[in-house]
Amino acid sequence: MNRHYIINDANGNPINGKYPPDREKYGDEFGGYKSEAEKILFHDFAVLSSDFYIFYNDTFYSVNKEADSIKVSWNALLPDFKVVYKEEEYSDAMEFVEKFRIDDKTLLDMLDDVESMKITKKVLKPYIGYDDNGYPFNSKYPPNKEKYGNLYEGYRSKAEGVLFYDFGVQNYDVSFKYKGKDYYLLTEPDHVAVCDDHFTEEYEVYADAMDLIENFKIDGRPLIDLMDEIEEIDPE
Repeated sequence: MNRHYIINDANGNPINGKYPPDREKYGDEFGGYKSEAEKILFHDFAVLSSDFYIFYNDTFYSVNKEADSIKVSWNALLPDFKVVYKEEEYSDAMEFVEKFRIDDKTLLDMLDDVESMKITKKVLKPYIGYDDNGYPFNSKYPPNKEKYGNLYEGYRSKAEGVLFYDFGVQNYDVSFKYKGKDYYLLTEPDHVAVCDDHFTEEYEVYADAMDLIENFKIDGRPLIDLMDEIEEIDPE
């Protein structure tokens, strides 16, 4: 991958020559940039090759460095409410930053809109694998579409499909009912949590979705053992 924009500073450290840090103006909190979002885009991603997420308008955009390109992927909601997987590819990090558009705005246009757009470095989920077509799946609890078909993403029940795929792989928040009581699961870029019905107050925090599914207990039993007893469940 051509990273022509990388230069060395006076100490020999690589920096982004096109969008350089300014420590005199912004200090060291964000490495010489005015916000964490700028630091992640212009340094962590562009210079250090860290993958990251963009969360905007209830959509997660996953940005990954490939061997010779930058790839961004997301699930798009169509006007007929059908969800489709979309993907775009760019030659390098700066081309992505300057040309990728969300709601007809580039990331550069949106950097100051921190209340609407959240940029977070990606915490790798060790259980996510990719099939031969490049689609992500849960490798710890894999689907079996030959056995169960496509109704629940290759799982035997809606509860398994929502928890193992929608929650675990696609980062959807989840609500479910067990013994007449409602529960809510929140997905953040760097953790998941059991939360309130507004998805704002976190009660129990876990490293990732599989950690929660295996260790969050109701009536002394882990959620993974309650799949067949969940009464209602939906991704949010």
